[in-house]
Amino acid sequence: MGFGLVNCLFLAIAAVSPVAIKGLSYGWVQAPSLMIFHALVSAAMVYAAKEKMRGSDLGHKAFPAAIMSYVLWLCMALRWLTQ
Repeated sequence: MGFGLVNCLFLAIAAVSPVAIKGLSYGWVQAPSLMIFHALVSAAMVYAAKEKMRGSDLGHKAFPAAIMSYVLWLCMALRWLTQ
């Protein structure tokens, strides 16, 4: 759950003030679709972690899906950085 919250914090900081990564700015103006997907993935990760800690079946099924969606977002972000 902490990893999802750290992602939410990073996203909030990047939304207010763009963060420079490898010479590119990661902010709302520069990468809005990437930031929207980042927010959805972070929220799914936090929700799945909470459900998993509660011991629900949904949490045990959603947590691996949230991890894979984060990997997909990471691939998209790395592709964006190579442009």
